[in-house]
Amino acid sequence: MSWFRTRPVTRDVWLVAEPGHVNSWLVAGRDRAVLVDSGLGIAPIRPVVAALTDRPVDVVHTHAHVDHVGGDAEFDRVAIHPAGVAELRAGVDPAERRRYLAYARRLLAAAPPYRALDRDFFHLLSADADPRPLPPDVDTAWDPRPAPEPDLLHDGDVVDLGGRTLRVLHTPGHTPDSVCFLDEHAGLLFAGDTVNTGPIYAQAPESDLAAFAASTARLAALADDVHLVLMCHFGRGVAEGAYLREVADAFAALQAGEAVLRPARDCDDDPVREAVFDACSIYTAADG
Repeated sequence: MSWFRTRPVTRDVWLVAEPGHVNSWLVAGRDRAVLVDSGLGIAPIRPVVAALTDRPVDVVHTHAHVDHVGGDAEFDRVAIHPAGVAELRAGVDPAERRRYLAYARRLLAAAPPYRALDRDFFHLLSADADPRPLPPDVDTAWDPRPAPEPDLLHDGDVVDLGGRTLRVLHTPGHTPDSVCFLDEHAGLLFAGDTVNTGPIYAQAPESDLAAFAASTARLAALADDVHLVLMCHFGRGVAEGAYLREVADAFAALQAGEAVLRPARDCDDDPVREAVFDACSIYTAADG
């Protein structure tokens, strides 16, 4: 089984998934292409991308977290918001890699009974999300090399691919450097970790709940013009534009003190408080 799962989603847009782990998105124009995030770096991603398009490919980042930047060294050019430059330059923290592998092993241990239940009753699990087993040498072999010195992405910048453009939307909240990319002509929003269909992570020290609420409200105002929201995590990586309003409403309710919070644990197995809504949930700090 390949580490990656790829499929076309719409014209010249491909899902490049590390199933059960993270999604990257390949977007091609007439002259060039960009890979929205470069994944974990557990397996080489550039040959996978090269099999999908013959156009030159650069990387544009939604933010600098380890699961989004691991393949950067395979590319000549990467770009990120200025607030993410220091983290990108610092490289991947070995402790963060160890925490991620511990999470992945808990996920994989839970997968067989989940597959059995899904097969018998729910029929929701797809190849896009069925978790890939870790390579046997991952503990020693997974050591992403440093990214090239990045170009900068600012709010309102336009990434021109030739006949297709992506507009940069700075959407802080998950992290200070979080951005989304909007293909206004096709109605596509590449949402990074600002929008997800599982728990949305707003619990980390670098997260800002008020900024997150403002960012999701900004995206919700675009919902009528967004055909598809393309996300990076969990089993439903694609949603309709109206989902942006549901996420913004959830953050507004949380900010207003109208959410019911319950104890939970995040992927690092740290305690958090989870606000649960019909469409999604939001993790907040356990002591917030």
